[in-house]
Amino acid sequence: RQMDLKALIAYSSVAHMGIVLSGLMTLTMWGISGSYTLMIAHGLCSSGLFCLANISYERMGSRSLLINKGLLNFMPSLSLWWFLLCSSNMAAPPTLNLLGEICLLNSIVAWSWVTMIMLSLLSFFSAAYTLYLYAYSQHGKLLSG
Repeated sequence: RQMDLKALIAYSSVAHMGIVLSGLMTLTMWGISGSYTLMIAHGLCSSGLFCLANISYERMGSRSLLINKGLLNFMPSLSLWWFLLCSSNMAAPPTLNLLGEICLLNSIVAWSWVTMIMLSLLSFFSAAYTLYLYAYSQHGKLLSG
């Protein structure tokens, strides 16, 4: 179980870039355009999440999820941004991440049907990391120390 905010965001980035590289290696128009779309969307989304993690670090003094619980109560104005960026990172509609992932999944599965299982696991765990990040950082009892 990872408890560092920035490490969780970075793990999600690794999963997204794995899908991007796979799409680029198919050498199809769907793969290249999907990779381009996902890289732009990921750049916007990931930098926003890292910015929010830094703001939380500056206010709370730690990047640990054990200390950064209950940010919904501590910084309610930032909770909307946490939700929007986390849902964008999970490729929820109508985000650019969803469009990029659909193009890439189409390209990679057309290249080889065998990759469907690994791609579904990769997409699932990428979304699971982000859901874990949002749930543990925004909900729970604020640590008063």
